[in-house]
Amino acid sequence: MRKVLPRVWLAAIAWAGTAAMAQDVDKDLEEVMVTATRRPTLPMRTPVSMTVLGSNTLAAVNVDSFGDFATLVPGLTATDLGPGQKRYALRGLQSAGEPEVSLYYDEIPISGLPGPSLDTGDSQPDLKLWDVDRVEVLRGPQGTLYGNGSIGGAIRIISRRPVLDRTEAAVEASGASTTHGSPSWRLNGMFNQPLIDDRFALRLAAYYRDEGGWLDNHHLAGTTLRQVEGEDINWEHTWGARLSALLQATDHWSVTAIAYYQNLETGNSFETFPGFATPRDRYVSQAYVRTPWVDESWMFNLISTSDLGWADFVVTGAFQKRDATVNVDSTRFLLSLSGCTEFDWNAGCTGPDNVPADSSARQGVRAYSAEMRLVSHSGERSEWTVGAFTQQSDTYRRGQLAVTNEYGHIDYDDDGQAINRLFARNNDDSFDQYAVFLDAGYRILPKWKFSVGARWFHSYRSDQQVLVQQFFPDAPVGAQPFQDFSESQLFKKFHLAYEASEQSLFYVEAAQGFRAGGPNYPGGFALTAPPYEADSAWNYELGWKLALFDQRFDWTGAIYRVEWANVQQLLPVAIFSSIVNGGDARSDGFETEFGVQLPGNTSVNLGVAYADARLHGPQPVVTNPALQLQDGDRLAGVPRWTVNGAIQWTHAVAANLSAHARLDYQYASDRHNIVSSRNPSYFVIPASDMTSLHLDLETRDGRSIGLHVTNLFDEFVPQAGKMIEGYQARTLTAARPRTISLVLSAKF
Repeated sequence: MRKVLPRVWLAAIAWAGTAAMAQDVDKDLEEVMVTATRRPTLPMRTPVSMTVLGSNTLAAVNVDSFGDFATLVPGLTATDLGPGQKRYALRGLQSAGEPEVSLYYDEIPISGLPGPSLDTGDSQPDLKLWDVDRVEVLRGPQGTLYGNGSIGGAIRIISRRPVLDRTEAAVEASGASTTHGSPSWRLNGMFNQPLIDDRFALRLAAYYRDEGGWLDNHHLAGTTLRQVEGEDINWEHTWGARLSALLQATDHWSVTAIAYYQNLETGNSFETFPGFATPRDRYVSQAYVRTPWVDESWMFNLISTSDLGWADFVVTGAFQKRDATVNVDSTRFLLSLSGCTEFDWNAGCTGPDNVPADSSARQGVRAYSAEMRLVSHSGERSEWTVGAFTQQSDTYRRGQLAVTNEYGHIDYDDDGQAINRLFARNNDDSFDQYAVFLDAGYRILPKWKFSVGARWFHSYRSDQQVLVQQFFPDAPVGAQPFQDFSESQLFKKFHLAYEASEQSLFYVEAAQGFRAGGPNYPGGFALTAPPYEADSAWNYELGWKLALFDQRFDWTGAIYRVEWANVQQLLPVAIFSSIVNGGDARSDGFETEFGVQLPGNTSVNLGVAYADARLHGPQPVVTNPALQLQDGDRLAGVPRWTVNGAIQWTHAVAANLSAHARLDYQYASDRHNIVSSRNPSYFVIPASDMTSLHLDLETRDGRSIGLHVTNLFDEFVPQAGKMIEGYQARTLTAARPRTISLVLSAKF
């Protein structure tokens, strides 16, 4: 805490000095419409605990990916293992299985990769956020309107739509220098062109990223294992584009089509090994193989909106195709099977000759979804939304474990089979879901509105596993028994809102969220594994939204209790892991945000969230005491406290030139990697804080130059941690060290 105080004083001094010399300019109040309730509303008039980041805010802090905006949202955290490898959490709810937070790009519900255990919430995509209109983060279960995977909330990323009445263009270029790392550069472009005035337009946004790495693989003395060395090995190369088309067919009917593409490649894992850090270098990746991540995404979205006079009829269709290749260093794990370590291998311990080794997997998802809904017009005494949803998702995984070559990579033959292979299995899975939903509200008194919601959900899931090559020579190979699982559930919501005035809103809510169940990959080398059922949560919440003093002060917040039943958990079984239903959990907490508009075009924002998420009640009995979970154990991977604050001001430099400055601060308390402190793999991920500075000069005609310093004080900021199997080494994934970026942009 002592190191935080000087930064607070620095921020206060900087703010006071700038505010004193600020001149009056037009106040840029960004009024953003949101569609969190499936109808357009203002955030302060929407009875949902949510944070909305509009395009002005996204530009002010140079947001490019999830990690850039997560620090602006109270309570939003992630197990972040690098680009394309994120598990989102809200209100302290996190465990294996389906996502706890549903992710949407426009109207595309994102389906996850299968991973080694059908843990589909573990590696969510991370598309770059160029030319985005807003980000909506909804806290608390959203089961009625957003369905499966929204047990903790939902994240909606809404792109900019084509403009029908004018040509627009924008370009942006930036270069960056990272302490301890290699330089980076980015290039963005956008072009909007009406083809039929006021009727049809196209919008193209494209980007390229060459992000320098900052992790090093040093030579490790004391081992005879073959090593791969290098500096700044976790580089990232990404390029992508989004093409949108808007057809205003009639005054009452519009059709929007959106196509996404992104190709992402990293040079190596983003994990650091604290046990091998040096006084001069904490960013050490002490791996024995190369672990690149290659990730390609295609997504398509079609949205038809018809104004029927008495309601809007919305029909959406979406397609998602994602293919990724992931590599994991299995060297230490294989050594542990023989009772060896990297330091005594062939030096006192007769080690295996199958190291170093890489566990490589090609995996992907193909998902089709469609939704149609009728949405009554706003402002009536009764408001309602009724609809139906369907999604078909197919995933595949082709996993191979093999000894690597001298460069740390697996050699493959012409058929894609790993040379020097030790183990291989193939999995093909399908997941079909259907739902109908209703959300209806009625104004029982002029200031009181009561709402109910319901969603009936049915799912069918199957898995076919084929053991291509066993690790143990005498073990059986071939197709294992086909497994499937289906279930139907009804989930509900009850909501009461009191609109005390145009500037004050209070509400109470009881709402459910859920995650679907399914079959398991057989754990270890068993032929079958029992399925796991859906888990669900009841959320009980009291919330408020206040705008006071001519809207110069706003205060929003919510106090909640979440009762989580049948929690899906990852259970280690032999070499692999399976998902099982555990006992119950409970999360008690609150989140609140303050915003103040001060004289001199200065604003201050503060967000605080607290979540005490623990197992509650009896837990299933297991034979291994180290794996036994108990009442009161904290849920893993999520901090109790998160704090974010910002001071922003504007200064008129000349008639056509303004200066903007913003100082951001973020804090997250400690968390631990797994639930049970009795497990030898348990360790605590330390608390962290980070400060960023953003400076910008902008002309009235849209040209700007910006200087952005993230991680201003060059702190080591851990974001996730895990123990290498066999208790061989712990790893931490940390945020990028101090990075200074110069950004040039222009709008035409």
